[in-house]
Amino acid sequence: MAISTAVVAQTTPTAIYTSSGATAITWASFTNYIGSAATLTLHVVPSAGSATNQNMILDAESIVAGDTFGLYAAGEKLLLENGDAIYAFSDTATAINAVISYASI
Repeated sequence: MAISTAVVAQTTPTAIYTSSGATAITWASFTNYIGSAATLTLHVVPSAGSATNQNMILDAESIVAGDTFGLYAAGEKLLLENGDAIYAFSDTATAINAVISYASI
């Protein structure tokens, strides 16, 4: 397994993880490390695609100051093909960091 980290950008959906080959996302956590709440929106985007309402998996989830939102637990996995990506954005600049655990399959 491997780990990827990123800071979530403000306003514009930005790739925070892009699959190189076939991968399985085994865990993803998003931590708000500033002093006020921030929202998180996530998309799972097919290779060469863009973030749209059709691939949104989380819409403006509020994460309170100092809290963490976990995506995927209890053995769930998100399977990605080469070039597929996870995009994210927040309503607050550099408030949320992402830690993604993945394995090649």
